[in-house]
Amino acid sequence: MQFRLCFQSVVVLLFLALLGPVIASAGEQDNAAVSPTVSLEEAVRTTLSNAREVRLAGQDVRITAEGKTRAQAGWLPRLDASSDYTALSEPPSAIIMGLPQQTADQNIWRARVTAEQTLYDFGRTRSRVDQAQARVETAEKVEGLTRERQALDAISAFLAARRAEELRLVAEESLAAAKDHRRVAGDQYEFGVVAKNDVLAADVQVANAESVLIVAENQVELSRSRLALRMGYSGDRSVTPARGPFTAPQDGLPPMGESLRAALGKRSELQAQDASIREGEAALAGAKSEFAPTFFGQGGYQYEANDLNPHKSVFSLVLGGKLNLFSGFSDEAAKRQALLSVDRRKESLSKLRDEIALEVKAAHLFVAEAEKRKAVAETAVARGEENLRIQNDRYMEGLAISTEVLDAQTLLTRAKVDRQNAAYDVYEARYRLLAVRGELLEFLNPLIGAGR
Repeated sequence: MQFRLCFQSVVVLLFLALLGPVIASAGEQDNAAVSPTVSLEEAVRTTLSNAREVRLAGQDVRITAEGKTRAQAGWLPRLDASSDYTALSEPPSAIIMGLPQQTADQNIWRARVTAEQTLYDFGRTRSRVDQAQARVETAEKVEGLTRERQALDAISAFLAARRAEELRLVAEESLAAAKDHRRVAGDQYEFGVVAKNDVLAADVQVANAESVLIVAENQVELSRSRLALRMGYSGDRSVTPARGPFTAPQDGLPPMGESLRAALGKRSELQAQDASIREGEAALAGAKSEFAPTFFGQGGYQYEANDLNPHKSVFSLVLGGKLNLFSGFSDEAAKRQALLSVDRRKESLSKLRDEIALEVKAAHLFVAEAEKRKAVAETAVARGEENLRIQNDRYMEGLAISTEVLDAQTLLTRAKVDRQNAAYDVYEARYRLLAVRGELLEFLNPLIGAGR
């Protein structure tokens, strides 16, 4: 009897371990009945609308766009207006023919307007504009990457909630089977066919199944709350995934070479790194241009309230140039720094390409593994159901002991859990393959009505 009780405890621990991969979201069963129901498309759409990460990435795009506007201002003239008032203790004077003569009023007010335009700076402004444009492109690609990751997280949360519900159904079926066996064992004991320990073992099996169901119900509620949190709601809310079929990528695996080419051409991380390299190259060009002169033109107008000045209004025009002769070797250091930065960014791009190649391979292997596990689990379920039917018939005829029936129930429950886990692993692996190929948003946008 002690051996059987230990065996049943092992069964409970095994079932709890199989429930472990479930990632969940929601509250209690009563609350779940009134919680809002969302489809996969609605969950993704709401997540992309509410996610703070997406909003922050969008703000980064707008910030970098203003930086580009500032850089482009270097091509436009600079207009300045100024005014001053000078009060002197004595009026300005000069000795003329041995006598002091006043040359200006004691108090003078001046106003001036100047316009300065860079005529040619050998690419400095062009470099700053190119850097700003590259930053804008980097921010846009990071925003796309953020949207893709948030969408994938929403899909994972949705699938986790659906998985938890399916595992709860398995737990309910297991409890129903345990209660049915307890009824049969009780009838057999009443007729004197089996011993009392068969009834006690059946009672333990029912208790274990009830414990597993309690855990499964909590997982359902927790998974629904996590889905709500992923969608941008408070973590104490509960969102129920819609029942029935949902949109999923098509079956079948594309050739790995095709997936790698798609990933290298479409992944936002690579495009962002390419833009970062262009920014570094523009910075290098700007550092080199610091060795060249700058030519500028300046025009101005000044008015002076000085009654002794016959030319109160004066227009001016200046054409000039300037060349830095020595800056403490900072220009040389800036050029070397920019060159090293470009080399580092190119090395980071190569490293990222290698990592993406591994991600593509892993995604293919995960899809193939999940599909094979699903096929094996489906066969195991069919055989487990047949095995349980046979053991129940043998038990009714007195040809099998209670332990054999309980073992058959445990094997069937494990096979059903494996089947449900494998089925949802297939869905998630296919979505992750789309993400690895850089095609997740391309797949989702028509479904969620996004224009981007």
